[in-house]
Amino acid sequence: MSIWIIRHAESCSNAGLPTIGSHDNGLSELGYRQSKCIPTTVKQSPDLIVTSPYLRTQLTAQPLIEQFPHTPIEVWQIQEFTYLSLPLDQPTTPLIRKPLSKAYWDRCDPEYVDGANAESLVQLMERVRTALNQLQQQSGFVVVFSHGFFIKAMLWQILASPTVIDAVAMRRLLGFSRGFRVPNASILQMEFDSGGIPHWSSLITNHLPPELESATPDATVASDAGDQPS
Repeated sequence: MSIWIIRHAESCSNAGLPTIGSHDNGLSELGYRQSKCIPTTVKQSPDLIVTSPYLRTQLTAQPLIEQFPHTPIEVWQIQEFTYLSLPLDQPTTPLIRKPLSKAYWDRCDPEYVDGANAESLVQLMERVRTALNQLQQQSGFVVVFSHGFFIKAMLWQILASPTVIDAVAMRRLLGFSRGFRVPNASILQMEFDSGGIPHWSSLITNHLPPELESATPDATVASDAGDQPS
């Protein structure tokens, strides 16, 4: 079994552009160019392609889907952690969201739900554990298109194995997320051994020419970047 977990290409929000909500945040011009580089590194037909329900992962996956049109496609609940309840009738920018993001993380309440279209950290980690179980059950070559903070939360779940998601765990997860970047369109290769123990590679970006690497900061360091992870 071989699993490739790919962060979506640069989104409009990553590029600092105004966006409405999380679901319909599409790709920037640079993001579209990044997405076309991904199939160049896939040398065999995947047995399964997985995306999140969010538009930016589906657009990132599209060039690979076109290269392997007979590969089954599934949508899993591996979307980004959407912890802010934002208006759906007007666009917002990272700068506008900055104080809201800081207030969320300063509250440090893993059960807090900000409002409609938002979730708690506890709910996020439930999705993370479900996704890890789904991955462990796969066979063959699986390519998964997900999101920066979600990928970090998966790795933290594996490494820390928290028994409860409380305020201490929330602070530790945020600290962990600040420790490294997950660049747009980067690839994390993972496999589970016969004992079900996952092993993974460093983040791979050598399929991206230097001019196509995102210059924007990693939005997963949420309280520093001042934005909802994207």
